[in-house]
Amino acid sequence: MRLGITDNLRPKPVFENYGKWIHRVDRDVEMVKLSHLRKNAEAVKEMDGLILSGGGDVHPALYGREDAVDQVEEVNEMRDSFEFGVIERALEAEIPILGICRGMQIMNVYLGGSLIVDLPVSGYRSHVERDGIDHRHPLIVVPHTLLETITGKGPKKVSSIHHQAVDRMGKGLMVSAKSDDGVIEAMEWILKDRMPFLLLVQWHPERMQDFDNPCSGNIAEYFLREVARSIKEKREQFSDKETE
Repeated sequence: MRLGITDNLRPKPVFENYGKWIHRVDRDVEMVKLSHLRKNAEAVKEMDGLILSGGGDVHPALYGREDAVDQVEEVNEMRDSFEFGVIERALEAEIPILGICRGMQIMNVYLGGSLIVDLPVSGYRSHVERDGIDHRHPLIVVPHTLLETITGKGPKKVSSIHHQAVDRMGKGLMVSAKSDDGVIEAMEWILKDRMPFLLLVQWHPERMQDFDNPCSGNIAEYFLREVARSIKEKREQFSDKETE
């Protein structure tokens, strides 16, 4: 199994958190870094699944907020353009996609949605780390969603390390969780039976110390099961074509 993961342009240990998180479920998964620095967007077609990682802000011009450039942090237009290409190829290849933090935001913008440029400026409480420690807040999961299937019922808490969030949802998406102050924390396809697996989460499951938290370990496990199922289905389709 090969997973493509977008380069978060962070120090090596921070990037490696994603691989360590996945490898707690399956140590044999191969992780392939996809980066505008490597110019390897085409490689996503050879992947079995895609993780859209966190990192700096999406350029606000991509969702019609050119006026808000002074409110964003670490924008990288080359990364934005590269990841648009990666997403396009991943959707064409019909592979499972998991978006985390910025990954959720870039996917939403790609699908025509917009972002809240800065949560505190827009009247929401701060969702960033406090005193160097990841802030935690309650998560309200929408009943009967894919996310509830993955994480189960009952109260939940997740890490919160972001100053932006989804505003207008992109085409085909629905909300599957919010924070207790109303910030969108997770999204998925509305028509799941017609599309490959997609889960977008605003928190960082790979950074959560309690892997047994259903909003961390369960997500990694379910994502890998969906990737394995996708591989199997494609092999069966290929086999059927050969016998025709």
